[in-house]
Amino acid sequence: MSKLYWAKVKKEAIIPTKRREDAGYDLYPCFEQEYLEIAPAHTQLVPLGVASAFDSDYVMILKERGSTGTKGMAQRAGVIDSGYRGEYMAPITNVNDKPVVIAKADVVDQFDDTEYIVYPYEKAICQGVLVMMPQLESEEIDLDDLQAMKSERMAGKLGSSHK
Repeated sequence: MSKLYWAKVKKEAIIPTKRREDAGYDLYPCFEQEYLEIAPAHTQLVPLGVASAFDSDYVMILKERGSTGTKGMAQRAGVIDSGYRGEYMAPITNVNDKPVVIAKADVVDQFDDTEYIVYPYEKAICQGVLVMMPQLESEEIDLDDLQAMKSERMAGKLGSSHK
């Protein structure tokens, strides 16, 4: 399968878009209620209304967009395996000290910008980057044999490079 196939899980979903020069596909929120609120320091799954199929040589990685990152909306854990056929969900973490509201156009004016971070529903919430996944054979070996395989870092922990 040398194609990326998209299907709507919900009829009002937007099929992800990507310009040739873009790294990722723009993915849009898709929920029924007028808005979705994410409390400070909380993570919420935002439904995206789409599903996909693609070759097992690839993986889809969900990442923040510039517009979400600058609003303190962190895109957490987002690996979509090639065999997954369910609805995409974007785990969004609010790293602000006030609630984030993803609001549809008809209610966006109800939220005061001094009390909420308001993100428009009609704007892409994250991006999906399709990455080639090498298919390697896996083998268990003894720890001593593994540690005998030389590298520059070896067992250096976080901060060990002093960079």
